[in-house]
Amino acid sequence: MTFDRSAQPAYNAGPGLPQRLLPWIMPVFVLVVAYCLLGLSLTEQLSHAEIMKRCVLVDPNRARIWSVGNVEIGLAYFGVFFGMVFYFLRMYSRSRQHLWDLALALVYLVGSFALDYFCVQTFHPFMALLVGDAAVMTFTVMVSRQTWFQRLLGVFVPIIFLTCAVGHFLEGLSYWQLTYNVNTPWTMVTADVGFAVLVNASRFPAFIRGEDVVAELAIVKTRAEELQIEIDARKEAEEARAKSEKLRLAAEARMRTFLSDVLASVTEGKLRLIDDASGLPPKLPAACDPILLTISSDMRVLRDAAKQAALARGFSDLRWQNLVTGVSEAAMNAIVHAGGGESHVCADPDKTVQIWITDTGKGIAVDNLPRATLERGWTTAGSLGHGFWLMLQTIDRVYLLTGPSGTTLVLEQDSVAPLPAWATDDLRV
Repeated sequence: MTFDRSAQPAYNAGPGLPQRLLPWIMPVFVLVVAYCLLGLSLTEQLSHAEIMKRCVLVDPNRARIWSVGNVEIGLAYFGVFFGMVFYFLRMYSRSRQHLWDLALALVYLVGSFALDYFCVQTFHPFMALLVGDAAVMTFTVMVSRQTWFQRLLGVFVPIIFLTCAVGHFLEGLSYWQLTYNVNTPWTMVTADVGFAVLVNASRFPAFIRGEDVVAELAIVKTRAEELQIEIDARKEAEEARAKSEKLRLAAEARMRTFLSDVLASVTEGKLRLIDDASGLPPKLPAACDPILLTISSDMRVLRDAAKQAALARGFSDLRWQNLVTGVSEAAMNAIVHAGGGESHVCADPDKTVQIWITDTGKGIAVDNLPRATLERGWTTAGSLGHGFWLMLQTIDRVYLLTGPSGTTLVLEQDSVAPLPAWATDDLRV
């Protein structure tokens, strides 16, 4: 039997009531009522004849109707029980679980009857009920969360019909043969089975809906398995993404190393591709205040600052003019591609002028670095695209650090043009 749990309202313990206490409310209430009724019956000192009269067995006509009615009820319940057993036998070829559960339930009945028969024959009525109920309650609490007992609850519905059938049948037979020695403990067995069902009915609402507890447990198990599968799938997806990102970063690092070597070789050591800020050259002392680079800013301020720093260190006209040309191209790149930035004119006391230009743009993609730095006229912004080409023609050393968070360019120019790397064998990478 299957059913759709999604259509059922969520089972709620109610405001302010712990979920673990709810299954015990009705059983405790039933026990209190039962013991109160037993106490009331013990307070009345009635003769045996009066007791029999109250049990409707003194009047012959009523006794006949009572007995035959109970036999009919018992036979009807027997019919329902054997119908369910026949259903289990038909399912035996597909699954033996229900039949095995039914066998366990019958063992439970035999054990409960033996305990209750002993209590009835040995103890005072009040103590007999107390001992029997305490034993059943303790057993139910101990095993109620065991899987086999939860499956056993799935066949307790036919077991309830069996206990009621036997009880009514014995009650009916009492017209011809007194059966109270057997029927009294059996009545307690019926109460025990009902008690076990009652304790667990609030935990398994399938009883209330007339459905199979086993099916409900299967759905809960399936949902837990589906949830675990979803968790595992998400975990695997996260691990796959992390692995993919790690491979991507490793491939990008290898590509940058390769490009750094290629660019340094092609430009004879002029262009240095830097992986992080630690690879940039030490910053020389500032020659003037920082200069902001914006679309509306006057480029002459930066060019004049670079020119003055170069002249102060004895640069020739060609050397300082080359410096100014390269600085202008670097500053224009920051404005056009990143919307602006900041520049610093630095210099040492003797021979070197250093220009730092930083921006917070999107940087240059790794795939575009070769064309952006080496190909004359290549651009992504619709400009002439001569920036890096001119810088490499006019500047001694260009350090490039670029990434998603921005770009840093460091231009270094000496007062005297250095010898090419192939002539000095002093290629610094």
